[in-house]
Amino acid sequence: MELRAVVFGGKFSGKTSLINAVFDQDLLQNQKRTAQCQKHQGNVLGRELTLVDTPGWWKHFPLSDTATFLKQELIQGVSLVNPGPHAILLVIEIDIPFTEKHRKAAEDHLGLLGDQIWKYALVVFTRSHSLKKRTIEEHIKKEGKALQRLIKKCGNRYCEFNCRVPNNTSQVKQMLEMIDNIVQSNSSGYFEIEAKRLEDAAERKKTVKTKAKSRKSKVQEQRREPDELRIALLGWVIAGKSSAGNTILNKQVFVTGQSTVNCKTVHGVVDGRPVTVLDTPSWFKYFPSQYSPAWIKSEILKNQTLTSPHCILLVIPGDTSFKEEQKKVIEENMSFLGEQVWRHTIVLFTWGDILGDLPIEEHIESEGEALQWVIDKCENRYHVFNNEERGNRAQVTELLQKIDEMMTRNSFFQPSTEMSGRIPAQDEVNTQSEASSDNRDLQDIVQYVVEEWRRRDKKLLERVTKVEKDSNAGLPKSDRSLNIPPNLSETSSNTKPEDSIEKQEPETDPESCNLDETKRPLEIKEYIKDMLDREWSRREEALMGRVLEMLSEPRCDSTHSEPTEHDKEKSNLKVTDWLQNHSLGYNSASCSNQSDT
Repeated sequence: MELRAVVFGGKFSGKTSLINAVFDQDLLQNQKRTAQCQKHQGNVLGRELTLVDTPGWWKHFPLSDTATFLKQELIQGVSLVNPGPHAILLVIEIDIPFTEKHRKAAEDHLGLLGDQIWKYALVVFTRSHSLKKRTIEEHIKKEGKALQRLIKKCGNRYCEFNCRVPNNTSQVKQMLEMIDNIVQSNSSGYFEIEAKRLEDAAERKKTVKTKAKSRKSKVQEQRREPDELRIALLGWVIAGKSSAGNTILNKQVFVTGQSTVNCKTVHGVVDGRPVTVLDTPSWFKYFPSQYSPAWIKSEILKNQTLTSPHCILLVIPGDTSFKEEQKKVIEENMSFLGEQVWRHTIVLFTWGDILGDLPIEEHIESEGEALQWVIDKCENRYHVFNNEERGNRAQVTELLQKIDEMMTRNSFFQPSTEMSGRIPAQDEVNTQSEASSDNRDLQDIVQYVVEEWRRRDKKLLERVTKVEKDSNAGLPKSDRSLNIPPNLSETSSNTKPEDSIEKQEPETDPESCNLDETKRPLEIKEYIKDMLDREWSRREEALMGRVLEMLSEPRCDSTHSEPTEHDKEKSNLKVTDWLQNHSLGYNSASCSNQSDT
């Protein structure tokens, strides 16, 4: 009997590695993320098997923060197996703590397929090498109620899988047997998604494609190549501004994986022409502009004046939702540069690897009016970067052509004197705050956010460094190394048992900043903490997910059952090199200038 299953899970969970291991293929050969659903078929242990790989979601993020096109892709993935899948495999990695946010994200994303999905769900735990001497049952018990609740919703069906070990037929056989049990429990039936859900998704996709084609046709091709090109990068934290700068210049000159603190100008040569790139401090995605430190605004404004860029690249991640909330944040943060700034701005979508073959126009149309407003303010100017493929110079050449086209109608951007006068220096802000309790409250919150972000960043990189050092030493990673809690806001004094710390949700610690808690109501404090946690989640998950993924990549070939010392050294060197470009920061502002030719 043929078996059919669709594989779901969060980013970095090991979905693709699982599928490749089941079919005994070369593991993660191209290192690309799954952007569109992909069907894989073959004969496994004498059985015809079909598995569908799907895009992952950010595990800390609610469903509302997932881009619309990704939601539609998850729904349509089920339609790739006709007449329907016998099982839904929910992949969860073992080597990070499973929190209540993870549970809700998993349930809400699978809930897109309908309530009947859980009758066919099977949890597959990847990276089972992290269990060491523990059993999977001990791991589930230790993780606590969030994981136990999810497993119960899946009918208490679960199995473990170690993708590191090739040709491990026993674990493949166990998984197939569990799928057989699901088939039997459903009277040899299969999951059928409601026809209306598929029809709505297909109709929406058709409408989006039509509008996307129309939007793309409006882009004119006019070219001009000036002697010098000056580009400024603006955007929110963890948007990929610094990575975009590195892609443009084709060199690692901007530090990536952190929120940019220092304005930095780098000169280089691109396609035979001199190019200057200015990277700027980031504002927040969820916090209104009033919570951005004054030094960020003054630094951006000052360096825009000094650089006089031909083009401002407004960097927006292409893999997340864009709501009215984000439109308002961008509008507020761009406003202090003056209305004329939009005439010189191009939206640069990053994380293009997540889009895969999906035209960016379909993402723009599917997200709705908020994102379309920003694009329209930029007179329909936009571009996509895949910063994972810096060697793809065609994407850079095309961007420069779009900048040239824009410059046929504009020269360079120069903030007006009036705008410069609107942003007070930090010492002026401190003086003004003494005259108003509201201003004092606002400055306390700004200080709280900045210091808390810096403290979390320090804790996170300490955690990453320890995990990497344990692996580099050739020693088994202890439970403590791999299970350091995502609750990075806990103070360093561990007064609680390790298990209890591990299960805490991320929470800010007011005592870490010198604030007077009596100055604002409890509900305001909780609102600020919630926004900070939302800002922080992407930073934490992106960095830790990538590090654990690199350390967990298959490091042996078909002739070895365990990785050799050479394999270990190669993997650890890769992580060490990556970490060198991910340092701390959300501190104080300063500027630097660098020539890189």
